[in-house]
Amino acid sequence: MSSSPKSNGNRQETNTSAEQQMQALRELVLGKDGQYVKQHMHSHARELVGSVVVEALKDRQKSDDALEQVLVPTVEKSVESSVKNHSDQFIGHLYPLVGRLVRKSVTAFLSEFLEKTNQLLEHSLTPKGISWRIKAWHAGVSFSQYVASKTFAFRVEQVLLIHRDAGILLNSVANDENQATDADLVSGMLTAINDFVSDSFTSDSAENEQHLAVVKTDDFTLVIERGPQLMLVAAVTGNIPQDISTKFQITNEKIHSLYNKEIADFQGDTAPFDETEGLLRACLLSELKPEHEEQRKKPVLALFFILLLLILAGFYGYQRHKQNQLSDLVSTLNDEPGILITELETQGLSRVYAEVLRDPQAQVIDNWLSTNQIASENVAIFERQYLSLEPQIVKKRLEGVLEKYPQLSLNWEKDLPILKGTLANIQKLELTTELMTIPGLQNISDIVEPVLVEELDTLEDDNPEILNALFEINTAKIERTQIEFELGKDILTHESKRQLDALANYLRSAITLSKKLKLNVGLIIMGASDSSGSAQFNQALSRKRAEVTQQYLSSIGIDPGYLNAIGLGVVEIKATGDSARKVIFNVVKFKTE
Repeated sequence: MSSSPKSNGNRQETNTSAEQQMQALRELVLGKDGQYVKQHMHSHARELVGSVVVEALKDRQKSDDALEQVLVPTVEKSVESSVKNHSDQFIGHLYPLVGRLVRKSVTAFLSEFLEKTNQLLEHSLTPKGISWRIKAWHAGVSFSQYVASKTFAFRVEQVLLIHRDAGILLNSVANDENQATDADLVSGMLTAINDFVSDSFTSDSAENEQHLAVVKTDDFTLVIERGPQLMLVAAVTGNIPQDISTKFQITNEKIHSLYNKEIADFQGDTAPFDETEGLLRACLLSELKPEHEEQRKKPVLALFFILLLLILAGFYGYQRHKQNQLSDLVSTLNDEPGILITELETQGLSRVYAEVLRDPQAQVIDNWLSTNQIASENVAIFERQYLSLEPQIVKKRLEGVLEKYPQLSLNWEKDLPILKGTLANIQKLELTTELMTIPGLQNISDIVEPVLVEELDTLEDDNPEILNALFEINTAKIERTQIEFELGKDILTHESKRQLDALANYLRSAITLSKKLKLNVGLIIMGASDSSGSAQFNQALSRKRAEVTQQYLSSIGIDPGYLNAIGLGVVEIKATGDSARKVIFNVVKFKTE
């Protein structure tokens, strides 16, 4: 039996009246818009939330990872602020963990390094890698994009978060920041394209407005997920799986839910959306092809490459070690008498180069290398000659000269040569002349003096050459004589008188020889002083020293007519130093008419 319209109208009025009464009762009990309940809950909010917050967080974490994505940026900022403001406390707490953290970090680094090295080698040095490079060049795409297309079933290269109405880029993340497309450019492009599609293909109903969901390019595919205020755009390479759009949609909904207030208050400032990076990075999905997934677990090529590097490094280190040993051994050549290394350096991995000064009397360098078992091809030596004054070399020179005089014997007493034997006059003169040419040999007259001559009366020889040679020898002995004086004094010492006695004998011989050679001779006695006194005093002192010497020579039988004493005063030569306090001699000779 059907009800009449009148009865239906009465029933509707009754229901409306009941709802109004119920609303009035709610407002009376709960307050307008639940005001009483809100006030009660606000006053007890701490107790109410505190009793369930842990369980609520645990339940939400089980449902999805939104809680982690929201808390991570907050925790990171809190930790950063705490470390900045309380660094000493953090150092104290973290110090015991640093060792384990470093070891773990190094292990992770090595693992990642091996994997990346293996990929680099596979993509660069293998036939497949070279083939991929050629194909990428023919296709007009970058090598990295081609590798991604061959390695990954799909990979999300970049994710952008864009405000729908303003078209402003709020945040973006990318797998490889160096390869990332300009996010602001993509944002502006998509906004323009979307507006074009919307304006050109709008239906009569605003709810059916047309929008792009996918944009394909040569390099990648843009997947677009729109929300009420925000738009999530992902650049994907490879074959896009069907469920990836769902992942993007869920992420977009989370961002709308978590940043609802920031979206509502948006005035162009993108800073509040920096914390969305964690949510956006969760969208950087990828999936390797099965064969590459297996290869990634076994970086055999990388291990081989690293092993090869270690072998090369070991070989290089071994060669450098051998070269350093060779350099140290060659440097001992410097210890050989008469050899001086001026430059020593390494060349390449096995050779040593040396520049050497060598006395002719020193050991031959090739012989030294052979004695020390050094291969000549490993050592390059540039040799220059010089005259060494080392005692061992002077000895060799003296022994070399004496080889011409087998009738003489040579003995050494405390590095002083002692000659014994008999020579003819001319031979003794020649020996004396040769010894004078030896650098570093001193006291030649003392060395030659013990040698006897066959003719006992040498001055009676009528040979002009012998007479002239004897005259030159006596002259040289006289001029090498120097009489030393103490500071400010002009007194001859016992040693000085001994020297003058010997000089008188040489002078007598020279005078006798000069007569046979028809020469006029004279001895100039020159006194000198240092600069310790005044110029006038020094001049007088130097002349007084010369006169004292002259008087002594006269007292022992030298005719004063052969002597001439002069004072030089101060000898202004820095090299002389204190040795300027002396008397020196010079023999002058003139041919008679």
